Amino acid sequence: MERKTQLCLAVSEERWRKAQEWEAAFWRSQNPAAAQTLVARAKRLAKRLLGRTNASPGDDWNQWWAERFENYRALPQRMENVVELGCGPYTNMRLILPGRAVRRVVCSDPLVKEYLKFEERWLAQAWRRGAVEVDDHAIEDCPFESNSFDLVVMINVLDHVRDALNCLRQAARIARPGGFLVVGQDLSNAEDVARTGEDIGHPIRIDDATMDTELLPKFEAVQRGVLSREEGRNPAAHYGTYLFLGAKR
Repeated sequence: MERKTQLCLAVSEERWRKAQEWEAAFWRSQNPAAAQTLVARAKRLAKRLLGRTNASPGDDWNQWWAERFENYRALPQRMENVVELGCGPYTNMRLILPGRAVRRVVCSDPLVKEYLKFEERWLAQAWRRGAVEVDDHAIEDCPFESNSFDLVVMINVLDHVRDALNCLRQAARIARPGGFLVVGQDLSNAEDVARTGEDIGHPIRIDDATMDTELLPKFEAVQRGVLSREEGRNPAAHYGTYLFLGAKR
């Protein structure tokens, strides 16, 4: 009898840490200035103090996701508290905030202290200005109060986590009633897993039925769709792309 390949929604702590090590190494390779000498860093600091540098945002498909979410036009223009879970080194928040009045912004990622070393990127500069707070908890250990955020963003994250269902539930928990959740996620089915095999940096594989089961009972969908394989970022590995923007019931 042929054995059916199963999706993976949770992994061990050890497996997750290996994925995190891979992730940190990948982003360091794209930001070699973070490893420069103290002299070079001092020169960059002097330039900043003289007003001669601007933040270099970098991009991890953030603009691509923004376009699929219609540049987040469904989100309110004024919000009190917003958070991005698994913000990465470049963040989606930098594309959501312009033109909006927001009192408190939190960027959360287990590797955020590593990303703050990328001194010329938007996240590091916004943090130094006091424009954003940072948090380094894994989403599964989310420290924020329930029902406390007007907006929770979690885009291109679930591939990298320890427990995907736990992360979805934490994101739902911290959104306030009437607040918004934005989730973007590459999707995999059994055939994708069988074809692509082990991926050191992306241990989790999830499908749209699982996403709907977790999100639709808790949120009123403002935007919900699944892009086809051909419309996605990596057709060889993902049968679709999940787009969800909803208001908490």
